[in-house]
Order: sequence, then structure tokens, then C-alpha cells
Amino acid sequence: MGLLGAAKGIAYIAQNIKAKHDKVTITSEEDMINKFAAFSFEKGLVTNHLRMTASDSKKASVYSSKIGGIPYMPKGYDYPCSKDGTPLRLLCQLNFTKLPDMEPFPKDGILQIFISDSGKLDLLDYFGTETEQDSFRIIYHESIIRKESELKSAEEMPSFDSTAFPAVRERVLIPAQPKPGIPSCLDFRFDGAVLEFAKKYRLCSKNAGSLNDIKNDAAEPLYRKFSYEGFSGIGGSGAFLERDPRSGEYKELLCCLFRLSDIEETCPEDEEIFAKADGAFQFFISYDALKNKDFSKVLYDCEI
Repeated sequence: MGLLGAAKGIAYIAQNIKAKHDKVTITSEEDMINKFAAFSFEKGLVTNHLRMTASDSKKASVYSSKIGGIPYMPKGYDYPCSKDGTPLRLLCQLNFTKLPDMEPFPKDGILQIFISDSGKLDLLDYFGTETEQDSFRIIYHESIIRKESELKSAEEMPSFDSTAFPAVRERVLIPAQPKPGIPSCLDFRFDGAVLEFAKKYRLCSKNAGSLNDIKNDAAEPLYRKFSYEGFSGIGGSGAFLERDPRSGEYKELLCCLFRLSDIEETCPEDEEIFAKADGAFQFFISYDALKNKDFSKVLYDCEI
């Protein structure tokens, strides 16, 4: 989800939106991008997101925001399993108490995402979309227990032997600062926004019915600008390699609860060798559900 530049936050866009719309003639590629940024804000498409970097720079604890490793879990809490009783494995943990505030995400508590550990990292095992929390589970601990003696130890947790998992190593997630961003060019709303924008700025006729009616691929710079490379983080509306799975029955799940693009696995012959896999794991939720801390309906999507 692209940054609009350090100076072009949501407040800046709001203050300058009228000026950008006063002239309906696009004078350059940069002018088009600026006008589309203001147009997107006007249409409610600009949302904050928080990029996060998985790092080995400091040791993770059971309370850390992190990828993989030993989860925070109170004694007596049932460890998450699939319906057949197979333990799920921690993909990520987010400690909102330590993360920058970003509405409507919680200001405190710990959110965890567990997924199936099949021992393979390939299309047959991971590609797809689902909302039934069987091969994955979202857990939110609203209150955090500070006494580690009241938490489950590593010895009380299931052990996992497979080396092919999206988060093999335990790594701390280092947050940046929340930034406003425009949806990815593969977002199911993007084409419609571009066509409406093109009509407003005379890149096509007022009665144009598709992007093909935009002359000379005039809107192509927008697709280049907002075609995002891999990143991990929370918020915004996600980014996609091939398709947006929300275009059908999941249109209300506009918020990216978490995105992991830094996927890795170990070489079976040498556990110290790590190989990166192209793709992303994404989890989507509605803004209302997130505001209410209701994680019962989450869309799990994977492209590898």
C-alpha cells in the first residue's frame, strides 16, 4: 500500500483536495498521481496502514510482536487446534500495547494468528481463500497477564518439527509509523475508481463503460504507481499478486488485519539455510468487526 510521501498525509490531502480539483486538466504524470490521491481520499479509499519488518536484531519474548516462536498463552487456556485435533502453529503475534495507535485497531491486548503446519510450502497446501477457522485461528487476549509463571511454558506447548513454514524463525516485528495509503491496483475497487477519475478528468467520455475507453492507456501511470512490492504489516486494504478474493461475497472485509510477505523455509539438509518464497499470507476483516474486537469472521487468503 503505497505511501503518499512524508508530507502527504491524510490531513494534507484533505487541506489540498479542493485545489487539486479546481483544474480538470492533467498536466503531467506526477499531476495525475497527485490528483488521483486527492480523488481517492474524497471517495474514502485512503486508509492508514502500518508496515512492519521482521528482525533478528533483538530477542523476542512471549509478549513480543513477532513472527513465529512461542506464543503468549495463559495456563488453562486451550491451545488452538484444527477440528481433527492437530495443533496449529503461531504465524504472528501482535502486542498492541507496544505498537503505535492506529484506529480502529485495539490500543492494547495481544492478537495471535495460528495456521496449519502441514510440513510443506506449496500451492496444494497453502493456496486458497477461506473464512472457516479450522486450518487457521484468530485469538485475541484483551487482558495481558504480566506474571510469566501464570503462562504456559515452551514445554507445555506442542512441538513442530517441519522446516517448511511461513515463519520458521522467531523474529521480532519492528513497526514503522502509520501512513496513509491508496489501495493496490489489484484491489477490487481500483478499476472502478480509475474509470470514474478518468471521466472526471476528461481522459475518456462521460458515458465510457470500461477502462478500454480510456484513450492511449492514459491511466497506466496509476497502475504502475500503485502496484506494490512485498511488505508485511497491518491496516490498509492489502496487496495482491493476481486477484482480490473479496470482489464477491467478502466485499465488506476491507481492512487488512495482517499481511506477511516475508515467507521463508529452511533447506532440509541444513536448517541454517533459509530460502524465501514469493507470495503473501493475508487476513481481512471488516472495520466494524475490528472496532468491536470481533474476530469471528476473518478471510484468510494466500498467494504463493
